[in-house]
Amino acid sequence: MANIRLNILPLYESNFSFKVFRKVKHEDDVKEEGVHQYQLPIETNLKERNLFLVSFENKEGFEEYLVYSNYAIGLTKRYLLKQLLNTLTKNGCSFTFEVKKRLAEEQIEFVVHEFQQGKQIIFLSPYYLEEQKRFGYIIDFKFSKNKGLPFNKEVQILSLSLDKQGRSNKNYYSDKYSLIQNFLDKIYKEFQVIQQSDGNQFHIERDLIETPVFQLNKKEYIFSNKSTANSQFQGIRNYGPLQKIGKEVLFAFIFEDRFKSFANELYLSLTGKSNPGTFPGFEQMFGVQISTSNVRKVKIEGFSNEDMLRVVDSVKALQESEPNKKVIGIYVEDYAIDTEDELASNHYYFLKYHFIKNNLALQVVNYRKLGERNSLKWSTSNVALAMFAKMGGIPWVVKPSNNNCLILGVGSSHKRDEETGIVTKYFAYTVCLDSSGLYKTLEVLADETSEINYLKNLRINLVNMLTDGRLGNYKTCVLHLPFKIKQKEIAAISEAIHQISNIEFVAIKVNLDNKYFGYSFHNTLVPYESSFVKLSRSEYLVWFEGLLYGKEVVDKRFSNPVHIEFLNLGNSKGLDERNYLQDVLNLSGANWRGFNAKSIPISIYYSQIIAKYTEAFEKIDGFKENSISNDKPWFL
Repeated sequence: MANIRLNILPLYESNFSFKVFRKVKHEDDVKEEGVHQYQLPIETNLKERNLFLVSFENKEGFEEYLVYSNYAIGLTKRYLLKQLLNTLTKNGCSFTFEVKKRLAEEQIEFVVHEFQQGKQIIFLSPYYLEEQKRFGYIIDFKFSKNKGLPFNKEVQILSLSLDKQGRSNKNYYSDKYSLIQNFLDKIYKEFQVIQQSDGNQFHIERDLIETPVFQLNKKEYIFSNKSTANSQFQGIRNYGPLQKIGKEVLFAFIFEDRFKSFANELYLSLTGKSNPGTFPGFEQMFGVQISTSNVRKVKIEGFSNEDMLRVVDSVKALQESEPNKKVIGIYVEDYAIDTEDELASNHYYFLKYHFIKNNLALQVVNYRKLGERNSLKWSTSNVALAMFAKMGGIPWVVKPSNNNCLILGVGSSHKRDEETGIVTKYFAYTVCLDSSGLYKTLEVLADETSEINYLKNLRINLVNMLTDGRLGNYKTCVLHLPFKIKQKEIAAISEAIHQISNIEFVAIKVNLDNKYFGYSFHNTLVPYESSFVKLSRSEYLVWFEGLLYGKEVVDKRFSNPVHIEFLNLGNSKGLDERNYLQDVLNLSGANWRGFNAKSIPISIYYSQIIAKYTEAFEKIDGFKENSISNDKPWFL
């Protein structure tokens, strides 16, 4: 069986002890600097525990206590960080370093290169690999952009997502590995031996830890007449979409006069006349006829709200005059997107919201992006795919691992006061899918100004949604929760699902932005697509992108692996975790935003996009959250 090298520098020592000072925690204890809370054994029986205040320094009322490494993993990790920091401070270090907090944990960050745009950083963070029962230090690279500077091409080059020519960095894995190895070449001897407070030593290994790698099945897509293929584009081209729209379509091109020429280019590209090699045409691919007879122009006179509403009224009137046809708006906008998180302009969001409210489909086409040479050629197929799905067509689904299974991607978008940081509005929703990736609906679960009412309604509405029959009679419901969801929200969801007895529940936390990484022994260092490793009883690391067997070529930057954790919330017993991992992987292939869209499970990815939309919609006067509930994927 092949192995993967995880980004962990392991300790030689697995079992060790260290001295702390502790006292039993009482309700009236005041929080002190340098004092932490841990569940520790009361005496010799490890199962009989109590909550203690713990300090590494002697304090009044505290007693000395010898902790073994397996007593409290969090405390041991805190000790390992402290001793590493002491060693670096005592020995001196070739790089500037500081302790930074990342979420609930601390890490030591080393500045390896400094630029005008920011700093390239290698960080070390204590870790316990439960699957091997070994302690060590996570080691990884990140780029920290200086505040106030734009997210631009230079930043993406320095963060390794683009190569030096500004193209997708095919050498992302090897570049990252080289930076880490160069760092270790210079600094390893400075922290190879870590002194303990009792005079004993830890020894950090130089090589990354190896762990066995397993394989999930390749994603398989289902098209018209249940034909299957491993390629979305070729499957659509050869077999046609799983379900056509069933109505004639009217295309309403919305643009300023200055974009007349570009709008014409876009039209010719959608018909397949401009670039038949990359997109043979809407009719050939999706069975939707497009010609001068079913194209309309809607002119933009200005960008005030009144001007935008006139555009909405024009398209609405077009739909009302042709009730047996399906109308879609195609909005050509001129807007520079220079940040990671920005999708489009405020004008587009205003137009988008009012189209949704009137049950009209809208597709934005950014002139700044697609007006560049060859951009339209390569992007038309993705634009057409999103339009087809927004109009109610089903391009494809994935072959599921669990049948008769409902998947709920739960997301939240809370509004904060910009000055105080206090949450002024709590908003939660769920993207409803089945395990084949078929989009069902978007449901608002809670929209409140107080946290108590928010959590209450989150419970009530989740129960109502799953018991009123709207979503059919599923035997299993899998909750896909984003990493950022709060513990109180998880508790509310857990309370809700315990009220439902006729469905088996599985809860999975999916973390796209995680600290884990891994390198294969292939010369590219990239693991194979669908590879996974086990980190603990409930945690896995999965490569949604990677090398393909028989085609070990890297033609783009492959994304980081995804951290997946099974939460013990529901009534599931003896579940086959591999099947649920397979469905999470499969859902990364059900993304209808494009043929080469991000390889992220849509239960999580769609929720991320919806959060950005609702954040922008909040700024629109009269915005009503329930208006975004829709059985068409308007957010594509």
